Amino acid sequence: MSRKNSTLKKIRVNFASLEDIRLFARIFFLITLLPVILRLMSLPGLLKMLTPRDLRVCHDPDPETKAKIVKFTEYLLGRNFWMYKNTCLKRSLVLYHMLRRSKIDVQLCLGVRPKAKPSAEMAQMVLEGHAWLLYKENIFLERDMRAARTYLVTYSFPDMMGQQI
Repeated sequence: MSRKNSTLKKIRVNFASLEDIRLFARIFFLITLLPVILRLMSLPGLLKMLTPRDLRVCHDPDPETKAKIVKFTEYLLGRNFWMYKNTCLKRSLVLYHMLRRSKIDVQLCLGVRPKAKPSAEMAQMVLEGHAWLLYKENIFLERDMRAARTYLVTYSFPDMMGQQI
């Protein structure tokens, strides 16, 4: 099979419609622009911009659309090249925006936990951060749910502080 036929076959398998191609392009452009936008805006300002103004929540979100959003995001961030490096913040921001556009009511959470047990030489505890999504108050689309539960929520959008995870 020629290389051209192989490429066309991959495109047909992954893009069933023009809408799939548009979805992929939206995700690609968002991932491409996020590093610049993050330097120019505060996180709350960025999240307000990424949140659709008119959120009519679907009670039964389309699992196929959700799966495509995750698949395309994972594919692009899985390249781990230049600005397409897979960080939890970038992944969470892209999924947050695209899922909210698809009428899925997710929240973005940022949290911290101690990186390692402090030693006598360490004057302060070192913290590590993580970003993840919640859907119906449950951790959502996270590879390691157990690890995500070890983080203390320090920021959430839309605000859900005071709620237990």
